[in-house]
Amino acid sequence: MTVALDAPPTELWPLGCSEVATLLGVAADELPPATRAAIDAADLAVTPLAGAALERQQERVRDVLRTPLPVSGPERHADWENGWGDLRARYAASGDLADLEPHYFRKPSQVMRVRGRYVRPRDPRFEASFVRILQTWLAERWLAGDGPIFEFGCGPGHNVVAFAQLLPGREVVGLDWARPSQEILAAVAARTGLPVRGRRVDLFAPDPDLVLPGGAIAVTIGAMEQLGDRFDAFLDFLLAQRPRLCVHLEPLHELYDRTLPFDDVAARYAERRGYLRGYLPRLEALARAGRVELLCVRRHLGSEFHDGWGSLVWRPLADGNPPRETPR
Repeated sequence: MTVALDAPPTELWPLGCSEVATLLGVAADELPPATRAAIDAADLAVTPLAGAALERQQERVRDVLRTPLPVSGPERHADWENGWGDLRARYAASGDLADLEPHYFRKPSQVMRVRGRYVRPRDPRFEASFVRILQTWLAERWLAGDGPIFEFGCGPGHNVVAFAQLLPGREVVGLDWARPSQEILAAVAARTGLPVRGRRVDLFAPDPDLVLPGGAIAVTIGAMEQLGDRFDAFLDFLLAQRPRLCVHLEPLHELYDRTLPFDDVAARYAERRGYLRGYLPRLEALARAGRVELLCVRRHLGSEFHDGWGSLVWRPLADGNPPRETPR
């Protein structure tokens, strides 16, 4: 049975290819085979919260908004050093690429936000499964072709490894400000032979000596989230480097409808955490000025407190001309 995402509440919504395609903003027949396979392999069934369960969830969100919350920013650098250091040790001990999965994906997906509703997934690994679906979608829809892929803020390299596996032969470079990230990717390359490597970069102050080759694609996945409104240096870097595409899988704050309580609490949570704000309006202004072309702006879904998964794809332009292609 297939249930539309905007259908009235039922006991269970079995989200399949049609529903995921709607979340991605395409028709079901546009889904590439790898994405369809990832959807079929996942248990995406969810139950929308209603009645007392919904009231308890709404109260929980209000309670969280009344408490002190950690704020993103450069002050948390040590947290990422420690977090990715833990995963470096775990991977060194096991050699299992699955151990590169960040800690936050190992927490059960107890409540998610899907199309304006709080829902409870049947599978506690719902969010991790959906991220795998997004990886396959990005690989086929936006990352296909020639040229290296640079993931900025790559963390332990789980996306880097996924793209190297999904796009055989493509070099994938993971950049992060935490040293363990580069050590993890060096170990992965040595153990598996995958064409991956790491380099240190601070998105708050990108290395001026870092030069992207022609035809490169710049990617961020849940990394710009941590920049808040301090994204200018990274945006200036991208505009100067002119990669073939810039592909972001990030929260898009400006897509919330603040007149809806469901969206307003998510926006307030993101503001309290200091998450990404102002980036989309800046790109829209650059598009009006003819400096960039916006190719995709889409809100997908979220975890319990905010919609962390949205797609923003653009390409830089110079004097109305597209960026340079990889030399052949």
